Amino acid sequence: MHGEQARNSGWRGGASAGGTNSVRGYEEGAVGSGRNYVVVSSELHIPLVSPLEGALFADYGSDLDSGSSVLGDPAGARGKPGNGFGYGAGVRLDSPVGPLRLEYAFNDKGARRFHFGIGKSF
Repeated sequence: MHGEQARNSGWRGGASAGGTNSVRGYEEGAVGSGRNYVVVSSELHIPLVSPLEGALFADYGSDLDSGSSVLGDPAGARGKPGNGFGYGAGVRLDSPVGPLRLEYAFNDKGARRFHFGIGKSF
């Protein structure tokens, strides 16, 4: 299973990448902020005991070097790297409100963190 997303946020605002629903292993928005970004994710789902499922994943995101094009350069001011890679493993519970996800991820800067999400990751 795989997914990707790209966004152009227009000329005024900025879009950000990083966190539970984009590049896991990073805090929300910590990869980059810019007018454009791309996120690519790949997941391997492993059936466990119903309603549980395991998952292995890898994510990559980039602000496509557009961080400095946002007024005030918030990405530069906050020291965001502009691109990043994360990988890890998690479990999914099929529930009435949708899949509940608990994931443990590492990023390319050596940090690690838990992510909790509701719904599909992409």
